[in-house]
Amino acid sequence: MPPSSIKSFAIAFAALLAPAGGVAQAPPVTEKSITRDGFAFPTDGPVRILIFRPDIKVGEQTTAGLFQPNAEWHENARKELTAALLAAKKSRQFDAVLQDEPAAGKAGQYAEYRALFRVIVSTAIRHKLFGNDPLPSKANRFDWSLGSGIAQVAAGSNADYGLFLFSHDGFESSGRKAAQLVASLMGARDTPGAHLGYAALVDLKTGDLLWLNVDLKASGDVRTAEGAAARIEQLLAGFPARGPSAGTTP
Repeated sequence: MPPSSIKSFAIAFAALLAPAGGVAQAPPVTEKSITRDGFAFPTDGPVRILIFRPDIKVGEQTTAGLFQPNAEWHENARKELTAALLAAKKSRQFDAVLQDEPAAGKAGQYAEYRALFRVIVSTAIRHKLFGNDPLPSKANRFDWSLGSGIAQVAAGSNADYGLFLFSHDGFESSGRKAAQLVASLMGARDTPGAHLGYAALVDLKTGDLLWLNVDLKASGDVRTAEGAAARIEQLLAGFPARGPSAGTTP
């Protein structure tokens, strides 16, 4: 995920953490799920979902607070999160298939739509789920779309919906932990690591964003099977159930 997209998460999160005039406030909300008004899975036929390969960033948070990728951790997280995701689909009433690696001719197109998706989700997070600056045209509704061109990316999958997942984890380095200890002794407040993610459901015919769940303070070590399973359950919390209505949680 580009630094600009991660920054959007940080802006929204920082706005929630900022105290107002020293007045004691309730802990900020860091988890939200929302469903597009009127959306519900059909009950009169099969539901097939294309699971796009999870977008994973795993690395170390340095003493200065910078993110440094770690290839071994990333590979462990990719393997465990993918396995956990495939296991989770068995408990839900739909047929899901994991996206194949894009062919050479479609790799660029897929990268473009993934980048577009990141921008749209970051905008929805900032202007709808978190933050205090709603867009006038979307203040009372959850209405974002990637456009119908997304169908080209999913061609051949025979799927009606696409599921996107993003997981970002910055584990503290030993130097970072030591710096935090010193800071805490001096009364300063610091954020331990960066662990966040989201999951989103998209209509592959229209490109409409149907459901979004965001966790700005996720738990679980995604480098392990147990931690990855916990993360997937967090990201799929509030996933629309198959029934007469899905409901909306603002």
